[in-house]
Amino acid sequence: MARLNRTSSRSNMRLIGGSSHPELTDLIAKKVGVRAGRVILGKFANNETNVQLQDQVRGQDVYIIQTGAVDSNDAIMELLLLINSCKLASAETINVVTPYFPYSKGDQKSSLRSPITSKLLANMMKRAGADHLMMLDPHSPQLEGFFDHPVDCLKVEPLFCNWIKHHIPNWQDCIVVSPDEGGAKRSVMMANDLGLEFAMIHNRHKKSLNQKPMSPNHSRKVSVCRANDDLTDEIVHVEEETPEELRLTHKMVDKFLKISGDVAGKDCIVVDDMIDTGSTIRLALEVLHSHDSGKVYVFATHGIFSGTCKMILQESPNLEKIIVTNSLPQKLNVETFGSKIEVVDISGMVSEYIRRSHYNESVSVLSTYFSAKDILKPERSRQESVEAAESEDDLGHLELDSPHQRRMRKGFRLESVCWD
Repeated sequence: MARLNRTSSRSNMRLIGGSSHPELTDLIAKKVGVRAGRVILGKFANNETNVQLQDQVRGQDVYIIQTGAVDSNDAIMELLLLINSCKLASAETINVVTPYFPYSKGDQKSSLRSPITSKLLANMMKRAGADHLMMLDPHSPQLEGFFDHPVDCLKVEPLFCNWIKHHIPNWQDCIVVSPDEGGAKRSVMMANDLGLEFAMIHNRHKKSLNQKPMSPNHSRKVSVCRANDDLTDEIVHVEEETPEELRLTHKMVDKFLKISGDVAGKDCIVVDDMIDTGSTIRLALEVLHSHDSGKVYVFATHGIFSGTCKMILQESPNLEKIIVTNSLPQKLNVETFGSKIEVVDISGMVSEYIRRSHYNESVSVLSTYFSAKDILKPERSRQESVEAAESEDDLGHLELDSPHQRRMRKGFRLESVCWD
């Protein structure tokens, strides 16, 4: 039946990648089965962004891949120019694929006189000519409502659940932990998929910091050195210090950080959407260590690792491994953490999304985790019929237990070449 919906083919698809993550673009293009479009990306002499398409896109279904957090401001400007170039070149549809949506934390006003940056960026992309957007595990669900065109928000829980079952020994005895209240829903979903217990850390330390007046130099120390007492030759040295939210005594940990759930003697799976400054994860590691937990595995979709994040996470004694996706380039982080970090490839999921979107098929199944026994359940007669089936059409006569499982019969592949 799925083949009846294929009103288009690869011949009218164009895949274009920005400069933020060329490795991911190449992986996706290889798995989709098309060649990445040729485009000139650079800077003029006055540092303005230069974008020129080298392939014709008239009447084509265009997919632009550009992620954030890698020189975000340049990446945004480059993305807007790519969108507008395709629009002015008469592309049929313009689909933006942003594994990490830039400025995703700006989904609300942080003070009385601050912007809602995510909404502003959504308006800019719409005016530039975008018709559709895909993002991976947004920082908050409300981000989807900022757009006036269709948005698909994929989740990486299926990939993480698969990694857990294959790489964590005795994973059935682990407990899933949310590092703060904001990540509770995300952690509960993974706990339900794996059938594990759930715990949550109540972090009131951030609120206590927000009530304090901020000093101008609260996060970094500046020392001024003069060469030969010449006031015209001042050298400013900026020394990164430990973030204020990590300057805690044991009494402050007991006072501001509470945990709901029993983690004593259990290996913990901490789940969050991103690791940016690392403060939330480091506080969670401290709380779990004080409650006599076992090894801690940290899962995050987007590994940004900004500022002193790498240093403060490497100092944690109970951190077993950090698992992130390649929604952002991770080469330098792998060199820093070594065996402490594992990168899960999302190119299979994104390429399958592009294929399904291009053929107007459902994409909701991409964010649902199914174990092998859930896809084809049980009765002996059904198992015998599966073994006897010799073609895809025979599988179509099996009665699966849910609409989601019925959509799985075409073959659900997240890691292999997705094109049939």
